[in-house]
Amino acid sequence: MKKMPYKLLERFKERVRKEVWEEKIKDFYTKIPNIISEIETFYDRSISISILTEDDKLYLKRFVKRYIKNYLLKYPDEKYVLNLYNAGKRLFLKGYTDEILLEVYKIVYKSVEEDSLLKEKINFDFLVVLRPYMNYSLDEEKKLLKDSNVEMVFSLQEAAKIHIKNKNKNKFLKAVADGDTDVLSNIPDYENCEFTKWLEEHGRKVLNEESYKEVWYFHKLFHEKFEKIKHIYSKNKENNSLAVYLLLKDIENTSLKLLFILNRISLDNISKIALKDSLTGFLNRHMLDVILSKEISRSKRYGYKISILMMDLDNFKKINDTYGHLVGDEILMHFARIVKNNLRESDYPFRYGGEEFLILLPHTDEEGALVVAERIRKSVESYKFPVIERITVSCGVREIKNLDNPYIDIEEADRYLYIAKKTGKNRCVYGSTAFTS
Repeated sequence: MKKMPYKLLERFKERVRKEVWEEKIKDFYTKIPNIISEIETFYDRSISISILTEDDKLYLKRFVKRYIKNYLLKYPDEKYVLNLYNAGKRLFLKGYTDEILLEVYKIVYKSVEEDSLLKEKINFDFLVVLRPYMNYSLDEEKKLLKDSNVEMVFSLQEAAKIHIKNKNKNKFLKAVADGDTDVLSNIPDYENCEFTKWLEEHGRKVLNEESYKEVWYFHKLFHEKFEKIKHIYSKNKENNSLAVYLLLKDIENTSLKLLFILNRISLDNISKIALKDSLTGFLNRHMLDVILSKEISRSKRYGYKISILMMDLDNFKKINDTYGHLVGDEILMHFARIVKNNLRESDYPFRYGGEEFLILLPHTDEEGALVVAERIRKSVESYKFPVIERITVSCGVREIKNLDNPYIDIEEADRYLYIAKKTGKNRCVYGSTAFTS
């Protein structure tokens, strides 16, 4: 139950005392029918709601009425929060988006505009209803930890921890000052060091060849300097504090260089986590919701057009089956370069599936989108790819018309792509129009 919004409940109770609520809310019971009537008026006029099926519209309207009758005027407690949270969960499981629920929230909020106390309550209630959506987003972020870039970062961070554990500078400096040489026996040699084991097991998986050699060099140097200290003490245990101290300072510098390399590579990869497909460098599908939402908001504010290209490499499965996935990956990398060369800085290419790509074109109407699509198609057609030499691409083109639910337009672009594939491939389709060479 740790995801339940009980802290939200505590803050609401601090702002709105129960005795104040019960005193002020008495007069509102008679106004419930008027509130429901107002809601129905706004509900029927909503453009966002209008795109839903009739069954979905009816289900949501019933939810709103039940909410007004059973929740709006009640002072919340933990059981109340749990019931409302479960109502939000049911809406989530039925497939309603949080954008639709926010539209419902606006309708309900608008219906009680005259009363600040009810508005406070509605804000609280809908934060509870939307909590399952927030929890889902958090869970999705956790799933992204399976991303190879994340695994690399975690492995590098673990390596840094192992190294730090093996080189406690202050402990050795104190031991030197106290004339205690026994502590040196606790330092593992290179072959038995945990960091050496990490390098052997994981190093080449998470580091490129140049970085691997650099880390290996400094780690080896680190151990060699400790061996020098041991050698100094084994020959003469007296009057060596200053020499050993200087070596320890040298070891510390070596250690810092090694940690710097690990952290640098780690930070480079953190910037890529959950953002880009490692093969093509395109944004991945998880980022589509974020960027699409941002561009739609700007489009509404400034009135510019946005278009979508859905692209799919023709007969790509056959290439993988015939030549193997390594050749397939190389083809995708070359294709990605062609696409990038034909886009503006303000355009967004996404890897939507295996060999399917979505390109978001802000400030672009359908005519402009067709120009971009054809330019990419022709560039791919004329390009000499490694091994296979020639491949073609099909494309569905769609200007976003449904600003309240652009996923309808994505589905349409996908449908146009399907038509392009079925009617001969190597073509761009917009509606019933096909453009071919």
